[in-house]
Amino acid sequence: MKIGILHFKPAPTLRSRRLPSDVKMLRNAVKELGHTPKVIAEDKCQLYYTRHHAKVLYAGKPFPKVDIIIPRVSLLNNVGLHASILAQFQLQGIPVLQSYKSVLRAKNKLRTLQFLSKNSIPVPITIVVKRFEFLDVAIRKVGGFPIIIKTPFGSLGKGVAIVESKRAMHSAFDLLLTSPDFSSLLIQEYVEEAAGKDLRAFVIGGKVVAAMQRNAQGDEFRSNLAQGGVGNSIKLTDEEERISLAAAEALKLDFAGVDLLRTNKGPVVMEVNCNPGLEGITEVTGKDIAKKLIKYAVSIVEKRNK
Repeated sequence: MKIGILHFKPAPTLRSRRLPSDVKMLRNAVKELGHTPKVIAEDKCQLYYTRHHAKVLYAGKPFPKVDIIIPRVSLLNNVGLHASILAQFQLQGIPVLQSYKSVLRAKNKLRTLQFLSKNSIPVPITIVVKRFEFLDVAIRKVGGFPIIIKTPFGSLGKGVAIVESKRAMHSAFDLLLTSPDFSSLLIQEYVEEAAGKDLRAFVIGGKVVAAMQRNAQGDEFRSNLAQGGVGNSIKLTDEEERISLAAAEALKLDFAGVDLLRTNKGPVVMEVNCNPGLEGITEVTGKDIAKKLIKYAVSIVEKRNK
C-alpha cells in the first residue's frame, strides 16, 4: 500500500527541512512493514477549485496516489483553516486517520471539555472566564489557590501555568487582556494529590496499546516529557482504561493520547491529544507505537476494499 504521512509545520516562520522525529518513525515503520511511504508537507498542498469540481494539487502537480493519509497536526493557531485540507481529502474519498471535525474538537480545549462532559466523562473542575469581574468567583468555584490556568489552544505543556496567589492571578489576567489573541481563559482546579504526576494512555482504534506515568521534576509542575518530565511504563486500572477509550470515542479520534489525573474521587481526563508524540512513549514502554499505528491504518484500507 501507499501510505501518506501528512505533516504540518507548527509555524509559518519555520523553514527547517528536517522532518519531525515522529514523521520519521512513521515513515520507517511503513517501510519495515513492506509498504510505500509518501511524506506530504501540508504547506505544499493546494486546494484547486474548478467551476464544478475540486481537487488537491501538490507543489502545483497532481496529488500523489495514496491509499490512506495519517496526519500529524502540530498546529496551535488557525487550526480550522490549515486542517481544512483533511476535510477536502475526506470529500474526495481518501481515507484519513483523524477526521477534520475530530481534530478541531481535540485542538480546542474548550470543545474537548464540552464533548467529554456531554458523554459523562469525568474532568477537573473548570470555569471559562472572559471578563475580569468574574475572576474571583471562578477561583472560589474551583476550590481556591493554587489554580491551573490554560489557554484554549496549546500542547507539550505550553499554554498552561500554575498560579498561587490572587495578586499573581490579577496581574496575569491584566496582561492577557492586552493581547489581541486573547479570547478566554480556562481556570481549573489544582489536584494536589496527583503530586506532579499524570498518566498518558495511547489509544489506537478503540484499544489502549500503551500507557505511561509521567513525573514532573524539581519545581516544575508540568509532567510533560517535553518539559523535562520523566516517564515510566504502567498498567492502567480497568476504570482508567474505560475512561481513556470513552474520551477518544467522544471526540471520534482514530488515535489519541489521553492524559489522566488520579484524584481522591477517581481518575479525571485532563486533556485529549490528537497528535500524541510517538518517541517518548515508545522509549518508556518499549512498544513500537509507530508500527501499531501503521498496522491499524492498513487494516482500515483492507476493510474498505472488501
